[in-house]
Amino acid sequence: MSNDDKTGPRAADGLSAEQRAAISKRASDMGARIDAAKTRGMPKRQSRDQGGDAMGRGMKISAELIGGVVVGSVLGWLLDKWLGTFPLLFIVCFLLGSAAGILNIVRQASRETTPPAPSVIDDEDDDK
Repeated sequence: MSNDDKTGPRAADGLSAEQRAAISKRASDMGARIDAAKTRGMPKRQSRDQGGDAMGRGMKISAELIGGVVVGSVLGWLLDKWLGTFPLLFIVCFLLGSAAGILNIVRQASRETTPPAPSVIDDEDDDK
């Protein structure tokens, strides 16, 4: 191959060293802009632990509610069958089981940690 006096020596693909450097610089600049756009435009995803943790809490709460209702109902049905007072104890134990399930949900919800509200300075106390 012959050398072109205006552009300098050329490689096998026909590009000079300056052209290669310019293409390499543009490619790296484009990569940096793409990375910046990705971080700027995409919402942060929850990690699998956070999503699984929320699902686990939901399953636990629903199991506690269903368990309370089922245990109360079965216990009431068995007592009614044994004592011959159907449906009196079934209804009472069903209601007690439902109340126990709801109480378990309230207890679980009160244990959940929430960040404290930001402090606000009370200006009214300064006047005294």
